[in-house]
Amino acid sequence: MNTQRIKAYIRLITCRIKEGKKIPVYHQEGITICGNCQTNFSGNYCFNCGQHKDVPRFSYKWIAKNMIGGWINIDSGFFFTIKELFIRPGYMINDYITGKRIRYFRPLQMLFVLGAVYVLLSQALYSSAESIINNDKENQELVVELGKINVGKWITENEFIKSVYKLLDSWFSSNRALGVIWMLPVSALAMKIAFRKGARKLNLNLVEYFLVRTYAACQIFIVSILLLPLSKDPEDSLPWWLYFIFSFWINLQLFNDKIKTTFFRTVLMYVYLILILILLALFLASILVFILWIFN
Repeated sequence: MNTQRIKAYIRLITCRIKEGKKIPVYHQEGITICGNCQTNFSGNYCFNCGQHKDVPRFSYKWIAKNMIGGWINIDSGFFFTIKELFIRPGYMINDYITGKRIRYFRPLQMLFVLGAVYVLLSQALYSSAESIINNDKENQELVVELGKINVGKWITENEFIKSVYKLLDSWFSSNRALGVIWMLPVSALAMKIAFRKGARKLNLNLVEYFLVRTYAACQIFIVSILLLPLSKDPEDSLPWWLYFIFSFWINLQLFNDKIKTTFFRTVLMYVYLILILILLALFLASILVFILWIFN
């Protein structure tokens, strides 16, 4: 009996997580006079100007809410979306893509808000002036080194590829927010290729895959912000397995497929991601080699 009750509770919790928070439907009768345009209407909002029927008095709570909303343009949906990202991320993203969007904060706006918060906190908690100077010196030395590289030596020893890799790594490692945002189109393309056979029911396009990876990047930013006071260096990257767990969790709920299948396709997504990055690096290196060949 106890086993049956436990199974019933598990099914109930799973069903509630999948459905999420339900929006209550209000049926109100009677006529309300709009305080803004003096129009008679029934319901919660005026059909003429859109103002709510309840206009509360100004209070300290109203001032605090509007000050925060004016600074970073967020509302209660911002914190609700954060909670959903760590309870039901895949189901939440599916809701947003299929049209249930009024409850959730927009993904790109949320990404830039979290990125700005991360940069401000890292600047406030750590003195990065010396690191910026050192990075600038290293970048200048690498740029000078790139100009002295011979094309023939690059072909035989691949020193040019190493220098380009070091240069790009120094740029993106000095700014995690820039690196995360730059990786979004690449990871969206890798995800579309990896899940092309398993996503027939959802039928997502590349832009929708981009939004999925944007919400995944928001998860990374939130964890990075929480761990920022505990880390010695603000540029210490999160462990790779944490990225994988977040991606697997989202994909499992989003595509609603078997665990083994989702795990395999998530691994395949990161394999495609590495291959695309290698191709982009080779393409960039070939362009730089061509430029050096023209000027030499």
